[in-house]
Amino acid sequence: MKNLYALIIALLLYGAINAQTITVNGACIAGPVTLTQGTNPALIDGKPYYVGTGTVAGNTGVQIAIEWDNTENLWLFTLDGGYVMFTSSAATQQPPGTASTVFDWDPLEAAPCASPAPLSVTGNVALWVTFGTIDAHIKGSNLHVNWTTEKEVNNDHFEIEGSTDGEQFVTIGTLKSKAENGNSDITLNYEWTGSAGMSLSVLPYLAFVLILLLFVCRKKTMVLATVAISFVAFIQVSCKKDKDSIANSENYYIRIAQIDKDGTKTYSKVVRVNGE
Repeated sequence: MKNLYALIIALLLYGAINAQTITVNGACIAGPVTLTQGTNPALIDGKPYYVGTGTVAGNTGVQIAIEWDNTENLWLFTLDGGYVMFTSSAATQQPPGTASTVFDWDPLEAAPCASPAPLSVTGNVALWVTFGTIDAHIKGSNLHVNWTTEKEVNNDHFEIEGSTDGEQFVTIGTLKSKAENGNSDITLNYEWTGSAGMSLSVLPYLAFVLILLLFVCRKKTMVLATVAISFVAFIQVSCKKDKDSIANSENYYIRIAQIDKDGTKTYSKVVRVNGE
């Protein structure tokens, strides 16, 4: 029994030490307020949410929350569970921060006080890359993807993603950040080149093969599994013929995923692949 109590106390202490928090200030809030990540449920619309209470425009005990709205594809900064004061369209895994980055929290409703201070959101938040221009085009037999970043914070690398419909994307390449230690305040230029003849439709099948092989022990079973799924991939590509070739650029879209050193992922805008 003593061991059970000790385990419970250890877990509680671990949870307290590792609790994810966000500090908000400004925007009619009287002093910094700590928001704690919710646990029941753990996620709202697939992303974490944060809740706390503070004094807002002279009113004490006001609930302050940040959560994702999957219907509107927006982060919401709310008061008292319904008054949406700010929104952000940054599709980050964590709520967007305001320190050392250029995330925008746009006011949706009039501030409940005169001359509100700028909103500050810091802590367990996403800091992202500010994308500049993005271009994807076919030249010869190669697909060229060019983009610039105007600012990078805690950036590790980029993933180049392709799509046949502009909605469902698969990774077709990666590129490390040029920013020293992942941070930059100057414009950086990037270029990635891949084969224009590849088919994006086969990539999910190949990924599935690799995952399957990790769980297969017998050599014979491994060979059969590889042959079987490769055949499915061949049929898929054959049925689509040239329709899914990147060379047929009007059917393809590109976006850049930026991955922070902590694994947080954000995306660029989607662009259509241009032909020669």
